[in-house]
Amino acid sequence: MLLIVGGYTVTMSEDAPGKASGISAYDFSPRDGSLEYRGHARTTNPSYLCTDPSRKIVYGVRECLNEEHPGVTAFRLQRGKGNKVVFEQLSDAGLHGDHPCHVALADRTLIASCYTSGSVHVFSLEPDGSIGEPLQRIELEEKNRAPHAHCAVFDTSRSRVYLSDLGSDCLRVFDRAADGRLTQRPDLAVDFPAGAGPRHLALHPSGEYLMVNFEYRGRVALIDLRESAPKLVLDLPSLPERAVEGTSGAAIRIDRAGKNIYTSERNYSVISALRLDLAKTSLQLRDTVPSGGVRPRDILLSPDNEWLLSANLKDHSIGVFQIGAGGGLRLNHVVRKVPSPTCLAWLPGM
Repeated sequence: MLLIVGGYTVTMSEDAPGKASGISAYDFSPRDGSLEYRGHARTTNPSYLCTDPSRKIVYGVRECLNEEHPGVTAFRLQRGKGNKVVFEQLSDAGLHGDHPCHVALADRTLIASCYTSGSVHVFSLEPDGSIGEPLQRIELEEKNRAPHAHCAVFDTSRSRVYLSDLGSDCLRVFDRAADGRLTQRPDLAVDFPAGAGPRHLALHPSGEYLMVNFEYRGRVALIDLRESAPKLVLDLPSLPERAVEGTSGAAIRIDRAGKNIYTSERNYSVISALRLDLAKTSLQLRDTVPSGGVRPRDILLSPDNEWLLSANLKDHSIGVFQIGAGGGLRLNHVVRKVPSPTCLAWLPGM
């Protein structure tokens, strides 16, 4: 099973060093959780990735200012000699915006979210998976504060896209047309407390709920999608009470059973495990453990839900955790010398 790692190639701040060469590929063993480097593609600041396993394609952003040519690049991967992974660049699409920090597949389109400019970009995809023409550029309107688009999730059953706006402290909702174009629905938006900073989203496996990890409050939220309008039903701590000040939340993931929730927190360098009970509409913090490194950014569950990986940006490592029967985490080992990892994604079948 192939693990794809995105990272910063340019230093963004003291806490976000840029030591990566681009997008890297590692063979992952579900037997013992080991990682073996297999190759990389040189590109600028591929801080977030998504994959198309059926076509063996990886899409990665170029997170930079507009004058530095941000965009999205598509690579097709194949095995070469000695089991090396070879990256072939299929296409590259520039965009007019600042700091694209997230990219997501939505049927046969690609959605890129730009943090600093607060814009959302939709690209068509060709039958071979290469990036086609830009379909749409949406400038988010300001709500009390400047918008910062951070993460988009496609809800297939409702033909909607949910977007976390970290700057305006809201969940924005878009209807998606058959051609992939988005229409914003301000009447369906969910507002959060000022300064919450909704950062990362995860759609529940049932398709009936959405979870939000906040950057600044040490909290997570549960959104009910079953009615005509999304509804906030839970907003609870994801960290022990003593650690809620000065938090810097990052990623959120849900296991395939929909019962175990995991979040990463950068300032305290920890991973939290929470237990979700939808029948009782309850969410409880199970445990908080060190991430195995410094400033964990992304986290990723293995497809068999036996492992959790943590991308520790500041000390260039990946923490590999075993997941217990009840969803608890135990650090198995730490993989060193993974330069500036910011995003983890699977490309199965290779």
